[in-house]
Amino acid sequence: MNKKHLNTLLIVFVISLFANNLYAQEAYLSINAGYGFNTSSQNLNDYFKFKNTTKITTSTTYEQVNLSLGKGLNVAAAYGYMFNDNVGTELGVSYLLGGKSHAKDQNISGTTDYTLSAKMLRINPSIVIASDFRDINAYAKMGLLIGLGSVIYETNTNNNGDIKIVKLKLNGGLAFGLNAGVGALFNLNKNMSLFGEINMVNMSYAPTKGEITKSTLNGFDELPSMSKKNKEIEFVDNYTDDPNNPSTFSEPSKELKQKLPFGSVGISIGLRILL
Repeated sequence: MNKKHLNTLLIVFVISLFANNLYAQEAYLSINAGYGFNTSSQNLNDYFKFKNTTKITTSTTYEQVNLSLGKGLNVAAAYGYMFNDNVGTELGVSYLLGGKSHAKDQNISGTTDYTLSAKMLRINPSIVIASDFRDINAYAKMGLLIGLGSVIYETNTNNNGDIKIVKLKLNGGLAFGLNAGVGALFNLNKNMSLFGEINMVNMSYAPTKGEITKSTLNGFDELPSMSKKNKEIEFVDNYTDDPNNPSTFSEPSKELKQKLPFGSVGISIGLRILL
């Protein structure tokens, strides 16, 4: 995300936050739930190599898989403060329970199924622009997203009847992005409203560490016999691989950081209660 744009949005948000003495004030709480669909999807060709392959005799077919880890169920709550009938701010907290993305590698000796999914807690300060109609109020909002989450990468391999299952958890570091939404409030009474919203998220996340949390071969647990180098990964911006000075097995292995897509476009419904 462009640093200049981030600073500008922060300044606008802070100015709005301290302008409440100029206007009539109205606070509210809201809760909502919804589902986000893939947008800004991309393919992964570095560490994950997430694609479909089919090998028959001497030929191999490759198929690219585009994905976004931002798809899935989202539940949220927010505290909002309207400075007047048309301008306000909102501080939201949401939890993404991401849907799974799949790829498959098929060859003569067997298959490997790949699965990627994510979970993320997100904080969302926003600016709200609202209309002032009596029964149905349209609004728009935009703001920042700051996320703390994890990504699960699973492989399930059947190689001539031998079953190997590996689960890798990636986390560490923060995710940053932007979101925007439009919606409408339907007044139920003086203090309570239903709302429906369409929202868009533009976000990416680059984990800083990974750890294998499960590794079994035909049901036998391999984790106790694995070294730290084989179980843990440190994702970095750059590193040097020197055969004359190799890393020890008591250190995590190193891989380049990879930005994972978390973009989505979704719909949600919720309840707003005036305080």
